[in-house]
Amino acid sequence: MAQRHANLLCSLARASAHACAFALALALAWGTGLGEATAKESGLPIGNLVAKPSVTIDALYDSNVLRTQLDPQGDFGLEIKPTFELVYPGDNFRWELQAWYRFFTYFNLGGNNHDVLRTFTDFGVTSSFDVNRKGKVGFRFAPAFSNQRSGRGVEASTGGDSDFAFQTTVAAPLGVQFRPTKAFLIDVDGSWTWTRAYFPDEPLDTDPLVLGNSHDVAGKLKVDWRFFPRSHFLFEGSGGHVFQGDISTADVRHAPAMPADYFRVWAGLRGDVTRKLSLMGSVGYGNIFFGEEKQAQNLSGVDGLLGRFELALRPLITQRIAFGFSRDFYFRYYASRIMDTQGYVKYRGLIADRLAVLADFSYTYRQLLADETDARSNSRSENQWSAGAGVEIMAKEWFHVTAKYRFSAVNPSSTNEGEYIDNRVNIGVIFGFR
Repeated sequence: MAQRHANLLCSLARASAHACAFALALALAWGTGLGEATAKESGLPIGNLVAKPSVTIDALYDSNVLRTQLDPQGDFGLEIKPTFELVYPGDNFRWELQAWYRFFTYFNLGGNNHDVLRTFTDFGVTSSFDVNRKGKVGFRFAPAFSNQRSGRGVEASTGGDSDFAFQTTVAAPLGVQFRPTKAFLIDVDGSWTWTRAYFPDEPLDTDPLVLGNSHDVAGKLKVDWRFFPRSHFLFEGSGGHVFQGDISTADVRHAPAMPADYFRVWAGLRGDVTRKLSLMGSVGYGNIFFGEEKQAQNLSGVDGLLGRFELALRPLITQRIAFGFSRDFYFRYYASRIMDTQGYVKYRGLIADRLAVLADFSYTYRQLLADETDARSNSRSENQWSAGAGVEIMAKEWFHVTAKYRFSAVNPSSTNEGEYIDNRVNIGVIFGFR
């Protein structure tokens, strides 16, 4: 039985020899006490597995497809996204495999040519193995591969308007969970993430303009201690090293080519004050080290202060309103580092078990630190306002109808570069299981 399960995992995932060996080891453990699939899961049963095929079809209107300040161009578009997911929903062992592809096109409204914004290579494959979920020691491995359009624009190599880049990502996170008691959880995680950002001159371009090619090797320790029935003490420490890989073209745009070591330390509390009120808050400190010649770009003093806070209200069991604040840094191909300080309000509600309502508003102060030795890039700050609302009608388990609206505005305080206002409306349907 264990051998048969291992062969099934290998054939479904088209895995390598190492992945098949890993699947065989999991299957042997599965056959010696991990248990059979007993958890309920919506979808189409295939023996002990559950298949979840679906397709999402969205019609949209975007008022500023190029994200420009002057002469914004609006257009109608169509998005089709088929997804296939396969799940083994065991209580003690869970395995998931998901693959998706996204087709997107604008219709060139008003004679404007937006062909460069068509999507031909948006896809992704992810898998996860969650082993010994109820035991004292559990394991989780979740490799992922994706190629999709990035939300950041750059000047096209052919000149003209600001166009969108693409980004290829490979991630391989591995985690171990220690559960010495029911009230104590320790997570130890390690990960490697490779990101390649590029701009294609044409669909399926084999020699694109490479914007960045970075590796992030990181580790993380998380502790969750429940010291009262509904109160938790949280600790999280993480660190890593980001370095730039080889870039094939000399015309690299906004690529931070220096290595960076970084760390974060967080501590806080999470709990339910009452059945209708919950709080989460943690403070942290982080730092980034770019090397001796880049000392001016390191975080120091109050610049390294981080924070997370959220107050959630539940006037009804199916309604939730959250007020939150967050401050954290991250890395992207177009900046050495980015610090986001954000405040937000979010609402989520379910009416009559069939109508889901979502709404949110956020303000973000964004600081982008560029490589000052590169004359083509500059450090700057941005103020971004964003708001959205949406409804989803769950007519059937396998048929949903959605309608969404989103407003976004970016207003840099130092330059006009990247400033824009955008309105976006989506109306779509979802066939299948999620």
